[in-house]
Amino acid sequence: MFLVYIWLYTLFLVIVWWFFIVTKIHAYKFKNFSNYITKVISFLFIMLIILSVLGYLIIFIYNPWNTSYNVDLGNDNINSIEY
Repeated sequence: MFLVYIWLYTLFLVIVWWFFIVTKIHAYKFKNFSNYITKVISFLFIMLIILSVLGYLIIFIYNPWNTSYNVDLGNDNINSIEY
């Protein structure tokens, strides 16, 4: 299940970063229309890097697959089984 989460998150990141690249191309194409386009793109780039790394850290740190459970057998005498 861990690999499924990694795969799905990576697929999601590929789509998000692809949209970012398209946005960056268009932003630099039309950068003459506004003075803030390069600043917004730089801010968006930094935020996407932080969120991408944070997402992977959450997947690796919050690992519910490594939980262990104690089973109480009820009595210490397990030589006989009562039906």
